[in-house]
Amino acid sequence: MNYSLSRVLIAFALGVLVGAMMTELSYLGLRRENRAPTTIELTIPAGTAELIRQGDAPPTIPQDMRFVVGDVLRVINEDDENHQLGLLYIPAKSSASLKLESVENMTMECSFQASNSFGITVQEPVTWWTRVRGYFYAGFPLGMLFAVYSGLITKKKKDESVA
Repeated sequence: MNYSLSRVLIAFALGVLVGAMMTELSYLGLRRENRAPTTIELTIPAGTAELIRQGDAPPTIPQDMRFVVGDVLRVINEDDENHQLGLLYIPAKSSASLKLESVENMTMECSFQASNSFGITVQEPVTWWTRVRGYFYAGFPLGMLFAVYSGLITKKKKDESVA
Protein backbone atom coordinates (compact mmCIF):
# COMPACT_ATOMS: atom_id res chain seq x y z
CA MET A 1 0.00 0.00 0.00
CA ASN A 2 1.19 3.50 -0.78
CA TYR A 3 2.86 5.26 2.19
CA SER A 4 0.74 8.43 1.77
CA LEU A 5 -2.51 6.46 1.62
CA SER A 6 -1.65 4.45 4.71
CA ARG A 7 -0.71 7.67 6.55
CA VAL A 8 -4.10 9.19 5.65
CA LEU A 9 -5.97 6.04 6.71
CA ILE A 10 -4.11 5.96 10.02
CA ALA A 11 -4.89 9.67 10.55
CA PHE A 12 -8.60 9.04 9.90
CA ALA A 13 -8.63 6.02 12.22
CA LEU A 14 -6.91 8.09 14.90
CA GLY A 15 -9.47 10.90 14.37
CA VAL A 16 -12.41 8.49 14.74
CA LEU A 17 -10.81 6.97 17.84
CA VAL A 18 -10.33 10.40 19.45
CA GLY A 19 -13.90 11.37 18.38
CA ALA A 20 -15.23 8.18 20.01
CA MET A 21 -13.36 8.92 23.24
CA MET A 22 -14.71 12.50 23.34
CA THR A 23 -18.26 11.28 22.64
CA GLU A 24 -18.09 8.64 25.37
CA LEU A 25 -16.67 11.11 27.91
CA SER A 26 -19.54 13.47 27.13
CA TYR A 27 -22.02 10.62 27.45
CA LEU A 28 -20.61 9.60 30.84
CA GLY A 29 -20.75 13.20 32.06
CA LEU A 30 -24.42 13.48 31.13
CA ARG A 31 -25.51 9.96 32.09
CA ARG A 32 -28.32 11.15 34.36
CA GLU A 33 -30.17 12.67 31.39
CA ASN A 34 -29.09 9.97 28.93
CA ARG A 35 -31.34 7.09 29.84
CA ALA A 36 -34.41 5.19 28.76
CA PRO A 37 -37.81 6.77 29.55
CA THR A 38 -39.21 5.92 32.98
CA THR A 39 -41.68 7.15 35.62
CA ILE A 40 -40.27 9.86 37.86
CA GLU A 41 -42.03 10.66 41.11
CA LEU A 42 -42.20 14.09 42.69
CA THR A 43 -43.64 14.16 46.20
CA ILE A 44 -45.35 17.23 47.66
CA PRO A 45 -44.76 16.82 51.41
CA ALA A 46 -47.40 17.47 54.07
CA GLY A 47 -47.48 21.12 55.14
CA THR A 48 -46.36 22.49 51.75
CA ALA A 49 -49.37 24.81 51.35
CA GLU A 50 -48.66 26.35 54.76
CA LEU A 51 -45.00 26.90 53.88
CA ILE A 52 -46.02 28.60 50.62
CA ARG A 53 -48.41 30.93 52.48
CA GLN A 54 -45.50 31.91 54.75
CA GLY A 55 -43.35 32.62 51.67
CA ASP A 56 -41.04 29.65 52.20
CA ALA A 57 -40.18 26.95 49.69
CA PRO A 58 -40.43 23.26 50.56
CA PRO A 59 -36.82 22.04 50.87
CA THR A 60 -37.43 18.72 49.10
CA ILE A 61 -38.98 20.08 45.89
CA PRO A 62 -36.60 21.31 43.16
CA GLN A 63 -37.29 24.51 41.18
CA ASP A 64 -36.97 22.65 37.88
CA MET A 65 -36.42 19.13 36.55
CA ARG A 66 -34.96 17.43 33.45
CA PHE A 67 -36.66 14.59 31.60
CA VAL A 68 -36.32 12.56 28.42
CA VAL A 69 -39.10 12.14 25.85
CA GLY A 70 -41.43 9.39 27.05
CA ASP A 71 -40.92 9.99 30.77
CA VAL A 72 -43.97 10.12 33.00
CA LEU A 73 -43.96 12.66 35.83
CA ARG A 74 -46.03 11.33 38.71
CA VAL A 75 -46.80 14.00 41.30
CA ILE A 76 -47.77 12.59 44.70
CA ASN A 77 -49.59 15.04 46.97
CA GLU A 78 -49.12 14.20 50.65
CA ASP A 79 -50.37 17.65 51.67
CA ASP A 80 -53.82 18.32 53.13
CA GLU A 81 -54.59 20.82 50.35
CA ASN A 82 -55.06 20.43 46.62
CA HIS A 83 -52.23 21.52 44.31
CA GLN A 84 -51.79 22.26 40.65
CA LEU A 85 -48.90 21.97 38.16
CA GLY A 86 -49.90 23.56 34.86
CA LEU A 87 -53.05 21.72 33.75
CA LEU A 88 -52.34 18.86 36.16
CA TYR A 89 -54.69 18.96 39.17
CA ILE A 90 -53.46 16.96 42.19
CA PRO A 91 -56.09 16.54 44.92
CA ALA A 92 -54.98 16.24 48.56
CA LYS A 93 -53.66 12.80 49.54
CA SER A 94 -53.64 11.54 45.93
CA SER A 95 -51.50 11.65 42.81
CA ALA A 96 -51.65 12.63 39.15
CA SER A 97 -49.40 11.88 36.17
CA LEU A 98 -48.17 13.77 33.14
CA LYS A 99 -46.59 12.03 30.12
CA LEU A 100 -43.86 14.11 28.50
CA GLU A 101 -44.07 13.33 24.78
CA SER A 102 -42.06 16.03 23.00
CA VAL A 103 -38.79 17.92 23.29
CA GLU A 104 -39.40 21.28 24.97
CA ASN A 105 -38.42 23.72 27.69
CA MET A 106 -41.32 25.10 29.64
CA THR A 107 -42.22 26.88 32.82
CA MET A 108 -45.52 25.82 34.35
CA GLU A 109 -47.65 27.55 36.92
CA CYS A 110 -47.22 25.65 40.15
CA SER A 111 -49.03 25.91 43.49
CA PHE A 112 -46.37 24.00 45.47
CA GLN A 113 -43.53 26.45 44.80
CA ALA A 114 -43.13 29.82 46.51
CA SER A 115 -42.29 31.31 43.08
CA ASN A 116 -45.52 29.84 41.61
CA SER A 117 -43.49 28.38 38.74
CA PHE A 118 -41.84 25.08 37.94
CA GLY A 119 -39.36 24.53 35.08
CA ILE A 120 -39.46 21.39 32.97
CA THR A 121 -36.87 20.48 30.33
CA VAL A 122 -37.62 17.52 28.08
CA GLN A 123 -34.89 16.23 25.75
CA GLU A 124 -34.37 13.30 23.39
CA PRO A 125 -32.89 10.21 25.04
CA VAL A 126 -29.44 9.26 23.77
CA THR A 127 -29.48 5.90 21.97
CA TRP A 128 -26.58 3.74 20.82
CA TRP A 129 -27.12 5.10 17.29
CA THR A 130 -26.79 8.70 18.55
CA ARG A 131 -23.49 7.78 20.16
CA VAL A 132 -22.15 6.06 17.01
CA ARG A 133 -23.06 9.11 14.91
CA GLY A 134 -21.15 11.24 17.42
CA TYR A 135 -18.03 9.15 16.78
CA PHE A 136 -18.12 10.05 13.11
CA TYR A 137 -19.34 13.64 13.43
CA ALA A 138 -16.39 14.36 15.72
CA GLY A 139 -13.97 11.82 14.25
CA PHE A 140 -14.23 12.53 10.51
CA PRO A 141 -13.23 16.24 10.68
CA LEU A 142 -10.59 15.43 13.27
CA GLY A 143 -9.21 12.68 11.01
CA MET A 144 -9.08 15.16 8.12
CA LEU A 145 -7.08 17.58 10.27
CA PHE A 146 -4.72 14.80 11.36
CA ALA A 147 -4.24 13.75 7.73
CA VAL A 148 -3.49 17.32 6.58
CA TYR A 149 -1.05 17.96 9.43
CA SER A 150 0.67 14.61 8.97
CA GLY A 151 1.26 15.58 5.32
CA LEU A 152 2.71 18.92 6.37
CA ILE A 153 5.06 17.31 8.90
CA THR A 154 6.32 14.78 6.33
CA LYS A 155 6.78 17.51 3.72
CA LYS A 156 8.76 19.65 6.17
CA LYS A 157 11.07 16.73 7.07
CA LYS A 158 11.77 16.10 3.36
CA ASP A 159 12.56 19.81 2.82
CA GLU A 160 14.99 19.81 5.77
CA SER A 161 16.79 16.70 4.55
CA VAL A 162 17.37 18.26 1.07
CA ALA A 163 19.02 21.40 2.53
